[in-house]
Amino acid sequence: MVNAREAIVSADLEAFAAALAPDVVWVGRFPGELCHNRDEVLAMLEEAREQGVAPRPEIVYERDESFVVDPHLDGRHQVITLHEGLVIEVRAFRTREAAIEALEGRPW
Repeated sequence: MVNAREAIVSADLEAFAAALAPDVVWVGRFPGELCHNRDEVLAMLEEAREQGVAPRPEIVYERDESFVVDPHLDGRHQVITLHEGLVIEVRAFRTREAAIEALEGRPW
């Protein structure tokens, strides 16, 4: 099995694809930024790559089976949640602080 943590920090799209659960959900910051499964997530990531987006993911906070990831793009951070070693959810937040607060159960 692929190590999801290593796949995240390596920015290796093939390794990350292998770490995605088939029913992974990706929630962006803006309306319409929503993927319902692995195929939709991979299509979105491929489209971003074709547009020149080159994330440099760094895990900046960890709790249980979740990570706050700074992709070093536009200030946004993602909370990535694993289950049985696979990524089941990715949720974007405006800032690192907002992502950490959400992960800690303090979204307000």
